Amino acid sequence: MSVDGHALTLLAALVGTGALLHASRSHSHRSLPFFLYSWLSLIVISAAKYASLLTDGLPRHPYRFVFSAAIMLAAGLHLSWVTRATLELSRQSITEPARRRLMILPGSIGLLAALSMVRLADHTTARAAVQEALPLLESGVAFSLCSWSVFRQRASRAGSPFSIFAGLFGSMAVLQLVSGVLAGLAPNEDHQILGTMSLILQSGCALGVLIALLEDERDSAATAATEVERLAYYDHVTALPNRPLFFDRLAQSLSHASRHQHKLALLFVDIDRFKVINDSLGHAAGDALLKTTAQRIQTCLRGEDTIARFGGDEMIVLVHILSRLEDAGKIAQKIAAAISAPTNVMGREIVITSSIGIAVYPLDGTDGETLVKHADTAMYRAKEEGRDGYQYYSPAMNARALETLEMETALRQAVSRDELVLHYQPLIDVDSGTIFGLEALVRWNHPQQGLLLPDRFISLAESSGLIVSIGDWVLGEACRQAKRWQRRRGGELVMAVNLSARQCQQPDLVERVQAALLKADLRPELLELEITESHAMADVERTIDVLRRLKSLGVRIAIDDFGTGYSSLSYLKQFPVDTLKLDQSFVREITLPQDGAIARGVIAMAHSLNLKVVAEGVETLGQLDFLKSQSCDRLQGFLFSRPLAPAMFDKYLSKNGRVMNVA
Repeated sequence: MSVDGHALTLLAALVGTGALLHASRSHSHRSLPFFLYSWLSLIVISAAKYASLLTDGLPRHPYRFVFSAAIMLAAGLHLSWVTRATLELSRQSITEPARRRLMILPGSIGLLAALSMVRLADHTTARAAVQEALPLLESGVAFSLCSWSVFRQRASRAGSPFSIFAGLFGSMAVLQLVSGVLAGLAPNEDHQILGTMSLILQSGCALGVLIALLEDERDSAATAATEVERLAYYDHVTALPNRPLFFDRLAQSLSHASRHQHKLALLFVDIDRFKVINDSLGHAAGDALLKTTAQRIQTCLRGEDTIARFGGDEMIVLVHILSRLEDAGKIAQKIAAAISAPTNVMGREIVITSSIGIAVYPLDGTDGETLVKHADTAMYRAKEEGRDGYQYYSPAMNARALETLEMETALRQAVSRDELVLHYQPLIDVDSGTIFGLEALVRWNHPQQGLLLPDRFISLAESSGLIVSIGDWVLGEACRQAKRWQRRRGGELVMAVNLSARQCQQPDLVERVQAALLKADLRPELLELEITESHAMADVERTIDVLRRLKSLGVRIAIDDFGTGYSSLSYLKQFPVDTLKLDQSFVREITLPQDGAIARGVIAMAHSLNLKVVAEGVETLGQLDFLKSQSCDRLQGFLFSRPLAPAMFDKYLSKNGRVMNVA
């Protein structure tokens, strides 16, 4: 190529570099620096060729080899940088070893080519052919790879900029390859037209790079906006619509149903005992179960129905029903059956159930908030009915929910307002006929409803978590009252106090009991803590650990409601207990053969383990005679006394003899 042709090529490289340099000031795309480096390498190639051509008339010019080596090295780097820039622009992942190879391999080719120029230093024609042809061919290969890579990306990119970009680079590749072939065949021929075309195409390619970068930034912004929308409106675990998107779709469906007089049904789905799975198998297992549940529910729905994750383990389904309300129940049954199929989670096969509440538009509400609230209320009713089922909403449920809410609010204030009181029921020693101890039973002196028994509020206290604070108050007050009677009468009564399941789960239960004893200055052996058999068997290992730590304080331990759970003899032998309390359901019909046989078996088993037996709910002389005949140790029931307020129990003690000394 002539001097003028190389001058045009150099001008083209300068124009392209200037355009890319200007773009780099306002754009930070990761491919832009590599495109800029590749155009800088073109400047080096063009400038070195231009300088080399000017020195061709001077034999053995000292810089001739330097020019040739610079051309070959720059050509290799040009190939590396164009390839790297294209990969970055097409968003293809590149590992660090691959990045190093992209720089080392083409650069090494350029270095070897530069060294080969030493052997060709005295062969002007051969040197000129290699010096002209090889960089052009390498540049052609680089632009070809770039064009092909970008052309493959055009299908996944909106608009035509990437297609234009691929076309410009493809044209540049053809020009470089043709120029390289011609230069190799006739290195000293004047191909000024090729320089002109190079000026035009390099300028076009630089402009194409800028257009492609702008288009890529637009695509990235659109992708980011889509991702933001997905995060805002879809659940990241199940990929289901979330609460805001569900309410939006619900509003549209309600508007459509109102115009066309259609019915809609909301199904509020809650996985039963999901917390147990999360706590035992971990949150990863819980998330896997939620995904599986969502997929199973979707298989039960039609295309026009909507399912969303409402939060936690709750999902809500919007279904269109044409006429019969029973259709919603059938869908609920189908969903419940799908959920209850065995599931493999983290290598474990588990079976779960669900509780489903149903609210129907327009019968149960005409707006989204009301329908969701009523479906939620019906779901909780399904749980109360035993779980693994569904319930339609009824107005009575709402009234009951409001009553429960009001009761819970009042119960939260009961402790601070001193509305809770303790009544005491005596425990009678069978052998001596004297009072061995007493059981503390909580009552609520409600300001409007009067004295409420535990069955009216204890379950609410347990579900709301208030049972822990109430239990602490009961424990402290019972210990204080036991100490007051001890000081007043001189004898010692054993005070029995019930522990709830929530209390037993508190990690500092032993410290709480110890603090109550110290505050009341009550000896530990005068306190008997009762836990129900069902609670004891819920987590045997934990129960054994808790009971042993409580026993280390010196307190007595009793198993309440014995016979209603599933205790095995092997477990019972491990429990550090002192007393079994025979449940009153067996005492009630104890004179009948079947219940009598159970009572005899429990008493005999307890005595074989050196445990005392207390029979609850003794109300008749026949029951008393039977229990005496079986050597039952202690009795409790209306036959002796109802639970009494402290003042009345004081009178009961005065009337019924001395307090038994157990020391």
